[in-house]
Amino acid sequence: MVWVFVGLLVLFILVIITPVQVTCFYSREGNNDHLEITITAWGVIRRKYDIPVLLLKLTEAGPELVAKEETIQQGRKVRERVKDFTRRQVKKWYQNYRELLEKVRDLMPLVKELFRRIRCTHFEWHTLLGTGQAAETGALTGLIWGVKSMIVGVISNAISLRAMPAMSVQPVWNQPLLHTKVHFVLHFYLGHFLFSGLKVILRVRKSKQRKWQAAPTRA
Repeated sequence: MVWVFVGLLVLFILVIITPVQVTCFYSREGNNDHLEITITAWGVIRRKYDIPVLLLKLTEAGPELVAKEETIQQGRKVRERVKDFTRRQVKKWYQNYRELLEKVRDLMPLVKELFRRIRCTHFEWHTLLGTGQAAETGALTGLIWGVKSMIVGVISNAISLRAMPAMSVQPVWNQPLLHTKVHFVLHFYLGHFLFSGLKVILRVRKSKQRKWQAAPTRA
C-alpha cells in the first residue's frame, strides 16, 4: 500500500513539472494555406497536427472554413479528418464563453495569470506583398507594419516574451502577391494549466452554490 502511494505521488509530481513546448508554423502563399502545430513534452513525447489545406468558402449560412487535419504521432500519421467551422459554431463558442464569464467571478484574472506563465522563446513574422500598383503597395506596407506592431504589443502584454520578435514587410512593386509566414515557440509547465483549470472548476461550483442559496424558496 505504501509503494502504491509513493508511486502515485511520484507520478503526480512528474505531471506537475512536465515541461511542454508548443511550436506553431503558419504560411500562406497565394491561395494556399498551411498550419502546423507540434506539441512536445520532456523533449521526447511528440504529437504533431498538420493542417495543409485551409479553404474559406461562402455558403447560404455565411462563410465557412474547411480544414483538413492530419495527426502525426512519433513520425506516424494516426488520424486524418476534415473539419468544418461555420459562423454558427463560432457564435455558439462565443456564447459559451460569455456564459462562463457570467458564472465565474474574477475569471479574467485567472486567465491573465495563466497566460503570464507562458514563455515565448521564438517569434518571427515575415510578409511579402504587392498589389500591382506602387502607391497602393506602399500604403498597404505601412498599414501591415502598424497591424503587426499592435499585435506584438498585445502578445507581449499577455504572455512573457523572452525573445525579440523578428518581423519584416517586403513590398513587391510590379505584381499582385501575398506571401506570409509566422513561426513561434511557446513553453509552459503542465502543472500551471492543471491548477488553473482546477481553480476555474472550484469557482464554477461556488457560483452554483451561491445561486442555489440565493434562490427564493416556495412555501
